[in-house]
Amino acid sequence: MTSATTTEDGNVTTAQHRTDRRTMLASTVGTVMEWYDFNLYGLASALVFGPLFFGSSSVGGTLASFATFGVGFAARPIGGVIFGHLGDRIGRKHVLLITMLGMGVATTLVGVLPTHAVAGVWAPVLLVFLRVCQGIAVGGEFAGATLLTVENAPPGRRGLFGAIPAMGTGAGFVLASGVFALASQLPDGSFDSWGWRVPFLLSAVLVVFGLVVRRGIDETPVFAELEDRGETVRFPLLLTLRKQPGAVLRTMGITVSGFVWGYLIQAFALSYATGTLHLSKTTMLWAIALASALEIGSIPFWGWLSDLIGRRLMIAVGLVCTVGYAFPFFALLHTRSTPLIFLAMVLAIPICKDMVFGPQAALVAEQFDARVRYSGVSAGREIGGALFGGTAPFIGTALVAAGGSITPVALYVIAGCVVTAVAVFSGREPSQEQTGTLGAINA
Repeated sequence: MTSATTTEDGNVTTAQHRTDRRTMLASTVGTVMEWYDFNLYGLASALVFGPLFFGSSSVGGTLASFATFGVGFAARPIGGVIFGHLGDRIGRKHVLLITMLGMGVATTLVGVLPTHAVAGVWAPVLLVFLRVCQGIAVGGEFAGATLLTVENAPPGRRGLFGAIPAMGTGAGFVLASGVFALASQLPDGSFDSWGWRVPFLLSAVLVVFGLVVRRGIDETPVFAELEDRGETVRFPLLLTLRKQPGAVLRTMGITVSGFVWGYLIQAFALSYATGTLHLSKTTMLWAIALASALEIGSIPFWGWLSDLIGRRLMIAVGLVCTVGYAFPFFALLHTRSTPLIFLAMVLAIPICKDMVFGPQAALVAEQFDARVRYSGVSAGREIGGALFGGTAPFIGTALVAAGGSITPVALYVIAGCVVTAVAVFSGREPSQEQTGTLGAINA
């Protein structure tokens, strides 16, 4: 590991700055690649998987497609448990190489799957299997990538450092949306027959690049110190559930609003706008891509601001904005005006969503003792994702189909915000605590 030395006045050396930059780059690049892969599936679920893999372009086909989208989230806690255990036992770095390789292989294989017209029932079976593989891989990604930077952060800057890899989720969606938007420019026959496969096949190239970058990173000083002292835990998840069950539940609650709001926008709203409102696929994809591009700046900005004003206040402001914007967001979509659709997405994603999401990585990491931090963050976040993220597009579609109105969907968003508010304010304000003392437990 690169030595971390300081000058007499306490400033970090140039060598340590280089290490920090390399760590943040490797963590972020990997997160971009992982979430490019994972988000491609959401876009394809909204636009092509219904007719191609389930033989129907009706609401039933869309629901079946979104159900497989949710399967990936159901598999994420499995990945969280497996890779959380490994991350607390063998280190953050090694696990992140495994998760990236698993995601890349699964996504590339989606691009060569036979459709329902060719393989019949085997087409959706194979699709679901690969989605499960994606879910397991990404279940260990977010916690590892954010811990890699949070545990390297200088005092008082965990919000910013944790948000750097988190912005990879937005960048990954930009990349996925942009590539999918370009592919959608093909004539409908070409796009439906082979054009949709190209974004998935590109994953093979991207994951090789990500693996090369990640191989050069060092282990976090927090985990390295645990290893040196012989304080790693044999069964970290069991210790977490025994000593810090409240932190796991709080982490689940902290993630609810972001999962519900984010995936309603990125998957349900895309399907609703193109299917019910008959808006252009290309318009919607570019609007989401623009809003996601702004996340590259907004996520670290809100994370940085949470270092100054505190995590709870920052998230509270975001929740209030989201509650106030839930109904206007859908009203803007109903105008069918291209400029207003772009405005709807820009207000929804980099502002309302990211005020909550930007500080989230640091906040959930701050709930747990270092010995069990990977397991605790992975378990809490990925169980929350399975319950509230993967189900959001399905629930949104079902609510509209049952009631014929968008009102229940907006109320669903508001309910998610209430749950997150309770979780955030049930805990302490940890932003100014030292990293080594966070969530300390006796074992």
